Amino acid sequence: MTSSDLREGSPNSGIRSIKDPIYDYSALVSARCLKWAYLLHESICRVVLLPAVSKFIDTRQFQRLRNIKQLGTSYYVWPGGSHNRFEHCLGVMHLAKVMVDHLSLQSNLDITSRDRRCVQLAGLLHDLGHGPFSHVFDGQFIPRARPGYQWKHEDASELMFEAMLAENEIDLPRKDVEFVRDLIAGVDRHPQNKEKPYLFEIVANKQNGIDVDKYDYIVRDTHQVGGDKCNLAALRLIRSSRVIGNHIAYSNKDITNVFLLFQERWSLHKRVYTHHAAKAIEYMVVDALLAADPYLKISEQIDDPQRYVFLTDSILEEIERSTQPELSIARELVFRLRTRSLYKCVDILYLHPDEEKQIKLLVTSERIAHEANRIRTQELKTLESSEVTTDDVIVDWTYVHFGMRDRNPIELVLFYGKHNPNKARHARPEDYSRTFPTQFAEVNLRVFTRDRSLYGLVQAGFRSIIRQTPFKPTEEASRNVSVANTPIQSTLALPNEVVTGSGGRLYEGNPFTLVPPSFAGSSGSPKLNSKRVLRPHKSHSSLSGTSPAPGPGESIGLSLTSIETSPVGQTKREREEEGEDDGASKKVRRE
Repeated sequence: MTSSDLREGSPNSGIRSIKDPIYDYSALVSARCLKWAYLLHESICRVVLLPAVSKFIDTRQFQRLRNIKQLGTSYYVWPGGSHNRFEHCLGVMHLAKVMVDHLSLQSNLDITSRDRRCVQLAGLLHDLGHGPFSHVFDGQFIPRARPGYQWKHEDASELMFEAMLAENEIDLPRKDVEFVRDLIAGVDRHPQNKEKPYLFEIVANKQNGIDVDKYDYIVRDTHQVGGDKCNLAALRLIRSSRVIGNHIAYSNKDITNVFLLFQERWSLHKRVYTHHAAKAIEYMVVDALLAADPYLKISEQIDDPQRYVFLTDSILEEIERSTQPELSIARELVFRLRTRSLYKCVDILYLHPDEEKQIKLLVTSERIAHEANRIRTQELKTLESSEVTTDDVIVDWTYVHFGMRDRNPIELVLFYGKHNPNKARHARPEDYSRTFPTQFAEVNLRVFTRDRSLYGLVQAGFRSIIRQTPFKPTEEASRNVSVANTPIQSTLALPNEVVTGSGGRLYEGNPFTLVPPSFAGSSGSPKLNSKRVLRPHKSHSSLSGTSPAPGPGESIGLSLTSIETSPVGQTKREREEEGEDDGASKKVRRE
C-alpha cells in the first residue's frame, strides 16, 4: 500500500458497514481505506476486515448460511431466535480479529498480517458446512441415514471452503488454505508448516473450550431469545488474554468471568437448545428427512459441494410442496409440525452420568412398549387403547454439561497474576471460590411418543421399567431433598426412594409429570377440530436415541396406508368413537 493509496481513503470510499445487534457496526473495507478504517475502529470499536475478506462473503457458499437457523428447531419454541448462521459467522469473524489483534500487541509473539488474515477467515468460515437445522443434521440425521459414516459439519466446512476457492477463483496460497482448515478444526495437522500453536485456541479451542465461537453464540443466542446481550464480558476476557508458554492464559481477576461463560453455556443448553418441545420437533424433522431420503437422496449431498450448497432449512418447504407419492409420509410429518401436532414428551428423569451407564441398555423402546402393553391388558380403562409398538416410543439421552463433559472447566484454563504476568498455572478452588458447583454434567433421560393418544400408556411402561431398575449409589446422585428441612412444606408427600438390599435405589418416577395410563395427550392447536394421526408400521424398530437407524435406502417404518382419513384428517376409528357412522357424517357435511 502506497502513501497515495492512504490519502485516497475517506469515510465514503470502499466501506460496507454491517449493523450487527451485538457489536453495532462492522465495516468491510477496501485496501485503499485500510488506515482510515483502522482509526475508525479505534474510535468507535468497528471491526476492520482485511482487503480480501469480502471475496469470501460474496459467494454462494457463504450466502447459503442466510437460510440455516442458528438455533435449529429451538426457533419453533423461541420465536425471537430467528437468527441464522450467516450473522453468527460474521460475529465470530469480528471477535477473531479483535482477539488476534490484541495478542499481536504482546511483544515477542511476532504475529504477522498473514496470521491475522487466516485467523479472521477461520472465524468467518468455521460454520460453512452446517446442514439444515444446524446440529440436528450432523448430530441426528446423518448418523441414522448413514450408520457408521464418520462425518461432522466441520468436515463439510473444509469441503465447502475448497469449493468456494475453486468456484470463485480466489487465489490463496496452499499453505494458507491448510492453515485456515486447521484453525477451523482446532488441530494443527500440518506441523511441517510450523504455525504458532496458540493461534489454534482462538476459533476452536480444543484445550479448554474458551474461544470466540463460544463468545459469539452465547451472547447472540441469549440476546435473541430475550436475554441481556451484555451479560457476557467477552471483550473483557479478550483484553485479559495473553500468551504464556504457547497457550492463551487469562488474568486471575477473571476466574469468575470465565466460570460465568461456562455457566451461561450450560444455561442455554438447559433452557433453549434441549427444550423438550424443541427435542420433539427435532425428532419429527429427522423422521421427515429420513422418510424423504430414499427419494431425495438428502444424505448423499454431503459429499458433493455442488449439491450441498442448495441444502438448507428450505428442505422442509421442498417436501411440503411436493406431490410425489414417495414423499407422502414426509409431507404428513411436516403437516403435523405446521399444525403443532407434535410428538409428546411423556416423562423425564435427570440422572448422574454414572447412572446413565448403569441403565442405558435396560431402558429401550422395545422394553417400554412391552411393559406398556402388559399394563394395557390389566387396566380396564386402557383396553380400548391401541397396542403400543416400538415405533411409538422414542428414548432420548441428552448430555448437558458446562462445556468439558463432567470436568470442572476452570481446571483446564491457565491463569496469571498481575505480579507475575509471564507465569501461568491452573487455579485451585481455594484460589477463587468455595461456592462453585462440584457437579458439571447431567443426563436428561426423556421418553417421547409419536402417537399422542398413547401418552399415559407409554409413561406407565417407562415408569414400570424404572421401578424395577436399581441404581448403584454415587456420592452426589444419592443426595435426597428432605421435606422436613425445607422452609415450606409440600401439600403432598414426596415419594420415597426404595433402597434395595445391595444399597441401590429404585426411582419412583417424577411426581410432577405423573398421569394415569388412560391419559391421552392434548390435540395440539386449539384451531384443529381433529387430528391427523400417523401410525407406525408394526414391523420396524423405533428410531429412538438408542435404537439402530434404517439405512439410506430403507423406509423409517411409518405408514399412512393403514388408516382412513376424513377431509380434515380424522381417522375412521375416531369418527366411530364419536358415534358418527358414514351416513351421519355425510348428512352433516350436506347440511
